[in-house]
Amino acid sequence: MYQLVVQQCIYLRQRDQAVAYRLISAHRDAFAEAVALMGLRLGFVDRHELCYVTQDGGTQSPMDLQETLFLLTLRHVYHTRASAGDLTPDGDALIDIAEFEESYKSLCHRDFDGRVDTLRTLLKMSARHGVARAVDAPEGDPQPFAIMIWPGIVEVLSEYALNRFGADLKARAVNAEAAPAAQESTS
Repeated sequence: MYQLVVQQCIYLRQRDQAVAYRLISAHRDAFAEAVALMGLRLGFVDRHELCYVTQDGGTQSPMDLQETLFLLTLRHVYHTRASAGDLTPDGDALIDIAEFEESYKSLCHRDFDGRVDTLRTLLKMSARHGVARAVDAPEGDPQPFAIMIWPGIVEVLSEYALNRFGADLKARAVNAEAAPAAQESTS
């Protein structure tokens, strides 16, 4: 149960998650009831052999802007790849760093930090939640790694979550623009 709540997505194909997935899958109703007591909802995507939990309403802990934009970009890239039928047999989207940076810039209207260590840190955070991770770059590729986006990103960042992120970002932008205007009017 702890592993499910902390990681959000559990995959049968991940060696360190397979036992937990099998146990949860075999006792779906009991686990659904247990996580419901914590205000969470348990879901399964059988074709990708994954289970996930999402928060059922309530207050969610805020992410910083960089994490939010990073995850929104991953979700956008995954959606684009899935719409084009360009996924691996396991339902993953494999992209290179350049494609991520290009998508980030077009979606966020700003350049990504560009540092490899920043990207690695963000990918470690997303791997803990079962949505993406760094993988070895294809042979002969000069980039240090590639990005594997897992199908769980669709469940964790659902349309509801995307709308919530969008509203929060819009509110931040309005507040950021209002602050200088308020200072000017008091001067």
